[in-house]
Amino acid sequence: MTESQCIVRIQSAYPHLSEKERRIADYILNHPKETIHSSINQVSARIKVADAAVFRFCRRLDFKGFQEMKIVLASDIARSQRFDETIKSESNDEMMKLAEQVFQDNIRTLENTYQILNRTDFKKAVRILTHSNRVALFGSSGSALIAQEAHRKFVRAGVMTSAPNDGEFQMLSAAQLSNLDAAVFISYSAMDKHLVQVAKMVKQKKCPAIGITGFMKSALGELMDVSLHTVAVPTDFRSESYVARAAQMTLIDALFVSVMNQRKEAQLSDDAHSSMLLQG
Repeated sequence: MTESQCIVRIQSAYPHLSEKERRIADYILNHPKETIHSSINQVSARIKVADAAVFRFCRRLDFKGFQEMKIVLASDIARSQRFDETIKSESNDEMMKLAEQVFQDNIRTLENTYQILNRTDFKKAVRILTHSNRVALFGSSGSALIAQEAHRKFVRAGVMTSAPNDGEFQMLSAAQLSNLDAAVFISYSAMDKHLVQVAKMVKQKKCPAIGITGFMKSALGELMDVSLHTVAVPTDFRSESYVARAAQMTLIDALFVSVMNQRKEAQLSDDAHSSMLLQG
């Protein structure tokens, strides 16, 4: 994982934390400045947990320890302050302020998602998609629309894809996959029971599965060969999952461009090899 924001990691992991871990998370989210100016002993005493519990919490978020978490958290605070100052310096025009806020929320969603993007997993996902015979895209609720848009994008580029949105057809499509194909699951919550059943069918067929979800640990995520994550914070009038759609689509765009580039390079290599054979 690349260096990423502390608050983003906590928000992403929060739904899957234990009760004790949520107490630690709540304290850090509600008292970020106090946290960065405190020792692990002081923080654990305030929360009334053992020092080891705070240390394990930091490790769960992929930090080496409490000190590294504080450094990244301090960076979060500084970034937030700069953003608030920018907003305050804008025009008093209320309508344009709201428009600016929407743009900034989407920009921050994309920046946060890129920050937690695991390069190794992204490259693995590209390899799987590049070498697959066909790609099945599965989504639920709002993510089903993202799956449909991804299907149109890939199929126009000559990649054999499908994006069934009916539950029965999703299971039938999954049952027809093989280890030469690829399956992509798009779900922000990653808690849809039907998608979990579809994923289990995909695993039975030994088909590589790629997940694009909003949480690092989930029932759906555990069935994936590769998991890529998006991050979004709910705003006025827009739910967390709705804000995340911009990140989901952008992540799919990044996969699409990378896959097309890999296929183009492979084609050029094949053409060069064929040319050499003809000349020989």
